[in-house]
Amino acid sequence: MTSISDRPALFAAMGPAFTSVFGNVDVTLIVDGETASASIRGILRQLREIDLMAEGGTSVEGVTHTLALDAVAAANLQSDRDSVIINSVTYAVRSLADDGRAMVTLLLTGDI
Repeated sequence: MTSISDRPALFAAMGPAFTSVFGNVDVTLIVDGETASASIRGILRQLREIDLMAEGGTSVEGVTHTLALDAVAAANLQSDRDSVIINSVTYAVRSLADDGRAMVTLLLTGDI
């Protein structure tokens, strides 16, 4: 993951600004087995996809939960190792994408 020193100064305060305005959930990070002492604000989204299977025209629905966080606050997160706690429930981080500017987006496992 990109560190804050690799980010342009223009984006330094944008992550917290986005999550404070658009954030809809408080998140506690679990990094390498250690639970963070303070929660941070995140932007939780649910992406729903519906498609038809080739055989029989049966519809298949898939739901993916994404969580956008301030990249500086989530700098040490790694996929397939770390987790997040939302509303007292733990979700594993399946993968993450850093936009290189202010935010990191996590794909979470489980139903929220």
